[in-house]
Amino acid sequence: MRVVFDTNVVVSACLWRGAPFACLARWAEGRLRAFVSPPLLSEYGETLLELRAEYPRNACVDWVAAMHDTAELVFPVERATGATKDPFDEMILECALAASADCIVSGDKKHLLVLGHFQDIPILSPSGFLRWLPE
Repeated sequence: MRVVFDTNVVVSACLWRGAPFACLARWAEGRLRAFVSPPLLSEYGETLLELRAEYPRNACVDWVAAMHDTAELVFPVERATGATKDPFDEMILECALAASADCIVSGDKKHLLVLGHFQDIPILSPSGFLRWLPE
């Protein structure tokens, strides 16, 4: 299974537990393939730095480094301009297209989850993804 994880899922998994952590644990177990693009990797890193400063007492599991080291890198060509109200979310959609992803996992209720899908790629919440993932 080919998956693109939104920044909010990866960074949440770094600083907290719960469904985002469980999603990335499935990847670490080899149950799925995670895909990233250079802009998405950059956003993961920047966001984690900001939140680590905001939550310095939280223990951190560095999923961002793991994604950088072992997720599969794609270079999007097809653009998703205007597909969502937040232009920064277009990089997630573009990464999913370049990866021929089976799904996108996001916690973004305002811009991505409301779409439900993008060009036949389902967009699922972390808990929805865990229910959807085959055993």
